[in-house]
Amino acid sequence: MIPSIIGHVINGILILILLIIIILNYTKIIKFDLYQIIIILSLFTLIIGIHSLSHLGLEVVYNFNPIQN
Repeated sequence: MIPSIIGHVINGILILILLIIIILNYTKIIKFDLYQIIIILSLFTLIIGIHSLSHLGLEVVYNFNPIQN
């Protein structure tokens, strides 16, 4: 398998684990002050953006689009 695809899959799995942790600890997270919530949302948008760039790289370099394939 191609290393960048393996890295992309691992990144996706880690994002899924992060979402599960957030869902399981929602009551604790919602009690954070506004500044902490803004930081968490900013980090989450960075995570999604980096994962999206990984999708773009896979599509361009390897002609890999999981929606069309």
